[in-house]
Amino acid sequence: MVFVDNSKKCSAIVRFAFQDALESCGVPQKLTPIFEGERNQEFHTFQNKTLTVWIGLGKEDELTLSHVKSVAALAAKTMRQLKQTSYQVDVSAVVRLFGIDCVYDLTCGILLGLYQFNGYHLTSKETYDCNAYLQGFEDAHQEELQQIVDKSAVVAEYIMKARDWVNTPGNLMNPQIFANTVARAGKDAGCEVEIIDTEKARALNMNLFLAVGESSDSPCSLVVLRHMGNPDDKEVTALVGKGVTMDTGGYSLKTGNSMQFMKSDMGGAAASAAAVCALAKNKVKANVIAVLPIVENRLSNSAKTPGDVLTAMNGKTVEILSTDAEGRLVLADAITYAVREEKADRVVDTATLTGAIVQAYGKIRAGVMTNNDLFEDELFRAAAKAGEKFVDLPTDEEYFEMIKGSITDLLNSSRAGCGSIAAGLFLREFCEDRPWLHLDIAGTSWSDKPLHEYDSEGATGSPTATLYFLLDHGFLAR
Repeated sequence: MVFVDNSKKCSAIVRFAFQDALESCGVPQKLTPIFEGERNQEFHTFQNKTLTVWIGLGKEDELTLSHVKSVAALAAKTMRQLKQTSYQVDVSAVVRLFGIDCVYDLTCGILLGLYQFNGYHLTSKETYDCNAYLQGFEDAHQEELQQIVDKSAVVAEYIMKARDWVNTPGNLMNPQIFANTVARAGKDAGCEVEIIDTEKARALNMNLFLAVGESSDSPCSLVVLRHMGNPDDKEVTALVGKGVTMDTGGYSLKTGNSMQFMKSDMGGAAASAAAVCALAKNKVKANVIAVLPIVENRLSNSAKTPGDVLTAMNGKTVEILSTDAEGRLVLADAITYAVREEKADRVVDTATLTGAIVQAYGKIRAGVMTNNDLFEDELFRAAAKAGEKFVDLPTDEEYFEMIKGSITDLLNSSRAGCGSIAAGLFLREFCEDRPWLHLDIAGTSWSDKPLHEYDSEGATGSPTATLYFLLDHGFLAR
């Protein structure tokens, strides 16, 4: 746990120092030939029964809040390695630069840095519980700062839940298990929960959703989590997350090398559910719903094949060019459901949608498409708070020609490339002119080699924090 307490004394302490201000950060002169303060450089000393871990911040004018989160995570990992269960963290050097704005990053860095997926070993991993005491703030503000720490810890808690859900293998997190898991998480957080089963989905003409979901023996469902935290405001935002617990590609079969990672194809649903749960647990004054189409994409006698024609919930017809472009099918009906049945005023769909976005921007940035520039501006401000990166993708009408069908209204895949843009424009056809954002997180939701100390191998939990800050406007003003 993380506390703000300037008076707490422990036998271990973490101190941060700038590379170009070692003396003013309190680094003893005798250490400067050894410890230069480069970012993430560590040096340990033991004197008067106190362990001191010095961690470098690099140059002051180059430090960002993401770097702060990363060094906080490094500090937490180091204390775990040193088996310290209680330690002070002198953050005065960081506070001098960023003030109150660094509290979220320090808290999340410490908590996320300790994240480990337990896995399925014969011998369980050793548990580690610790208390970290942030020091270096003004005493008069400690109670206010503790409230920010506690809210930050809730965001970190649900980022880690999203990681756990995505990291769980498909046979242990099939559609039925995942639906029950997020429904239980929603209830525990204080959300209203509804599950739309196949019978009700059929009555709603959700044929695109069912075309994918009924390829599996595990029943598909649409899970809805509602947090109506602001009765004085009628605006409702829907977070629609792709929840494909395992994607074989269907008859457009994936290769074995790519299929082994397709347990991660429900990262959009995991992040959307986690964000709504965090908003509910923190009692944020916002009206938000998560709409989660949860399916498997399997080969079976009931699976659709390329060339099939389907009619969506909104009446538009779709020709299936690729059964591996299934995510946009389930999302399309889910978006229509959010708009027509839940009366959502704004829609954000989040999905591990295309390999094309990974080829273009790697693991660094997720793609964003929109029909409303002001809504996109809100997203980028939220992403800045979260420390997550996005890139704007074009929506020129010429691209839309790529998904126009000759015998149907739409094609579910482009014949002319531009896969990420084509997929986003397909989904735009279902938001019915509501302000809409499409987040393609295929690259950023999974990490083969962590880019930051607060990441871990496997699921990142992104963009849970961005979705959270999109709705919690009063958390911190940066």
